[in-house]
Amino acid sequence: YCIAIRDNFNIFIMGRRLFQQWLVDSCIKIEKDRISYCKQNKKRLRAEIYQGLINYLANTANNNNAHIGKMIILPSTFVGSPRNMLQHYQDAMAIVRKYGKPNVFVTMTCNPNWREIKENLLPNQQPADRPDICARVFNIKKDYLIDIIVRQKIFVEVLAYVYVIEFQKRGLPHIHLLIILKQNYKIANAEIVDKFISAEIPDSNENKSLHNIVMKHMIHGPCGDWCLINNKCSKHFPKPFQSETIMDEDGYPQY
Repeated sequence: YCIAIRDNFNIFIMGRRLFQQWLVDSCIKIEKDRISYCKQNKKRLRAEIYQGLINYLANTANNNNAHIGKMIILPSTFVGSPRNMLQHYQDAMAIVRKYGKPNVFVTMTCNPNWREIKENLLPNQQPADRPDICARVFNIKKDYLIDIIVRQKIFVEVLAYVYVIEFQKRGLPHIHLLIILKQNYKIANAEIVDKFISAEIPDSNENKSLHNIVMKHMIHGPCGDWCLINNKCSKHFPKPFQSETIMDEDGYPQY
């Protein structure tokens, strides 16, 4: 409610770094309220089924002259809790067991220079000043990415998919998307790889706009301390030139 976009002046979204600090503090307050609910409604959440574990820990602590304190076990419905993360992991593994291993690994990172972000900034604001707008625009583009893959069938027939969203250290959201294709449409040879993936730099004379985009966003380097391990790039760049796409013995394409 406080950060909703309105026509009148809103002091919250004009705070820049103070606005970011306020967002963090508000998030902590919300999390504390949710933890308090779990603490005060243990019976409703059936936390008594953990009583055997608590008794065991208490007996072990008494035998070792230790104190375990008061234990509050977060249920799987608490987002971000160990049980919640384990449940998501088990759900993903269940999908793999039923439909097979993923065939396509897609990543997408939020670009703070996206037109939709810049058009909604207030005067003198930078994308870093409005993490709320960055997150909302990214979520819309994430939904569209899944739509063109699943509904519009850019990879032909999709059987199942799993994705996770992470936030990088610089604060921008990032998606890892795994696609499982139907049996008759799996990427099994170099010809199919070349149909969907290109590692070439476009000719600037034929398509200058695409050439500039690839050179700006798809080239790794220059390498610095952030990606060097023993003076070598941890991402294995520069990679050797491939005159044609080949499939390794382990199934990974080299293009």
